[in-house]
Amino acid sequence: MYPIEQCCCFTGHRTNRLPWLADPSDLRTQSLADALWRRIQASYEAGYTCFLSGMALGVDLLCAELVLRLRAETDGAVELIPVIPYPGQADRWRQRDRHRYREVLQICRDNLVVVCPGYSKTCYFLRNRYLVEHAAKIIGVYDGSPSGGTHQTLEYARQRGLEMELLMPE
Repeated sequence: MYPIEQCCCFTGHRTNRLPWLADPSDLRTQSLADALWRRIQASYEAGYTCFLSGMALGVDLLCAELVLRLRAETDGAVELIPVIPYPGQADRWRQRDRHRYREVLQICRDNLVVVCPGYSKTCYFLRNRYLVEHAAKIIGVYDGSPSGGTHQTLEYARQRGLEMELLMPE
């Protein structure tokens, strides 16, 4: 694993909370992707060379794809570590989304972290804990709602003293 001080993780809402994220041509998706891209680039310039994504459909997968773009632009100076809750995470997704997910996992197969061997009631919670415990910074897309996995992950990151950058979805 990489030194924690060089690691940044992501958290954010899924497409069920931000349905427009499912459409790459939506102006809100493009605007959020641009804002995340700037945050990821700035993090790299500040010394973060390892990025962890929980690979959920929505913000996580978008961030993973952006990190891979940065990796290509920096000739491999950046690493992406997909942290999945269990092996079947994407099994029920639409084919297009499964394809995007599997492409990322294929590129990063040597850095893949699988938190639980199968689905359990706590696998997503444990995945989120893993992300926070292995990073010094978190970039989040958060609508301010006081419940859900993004809220819990950000609260845990606050407790652990991670540097935080939050974006509000439109």
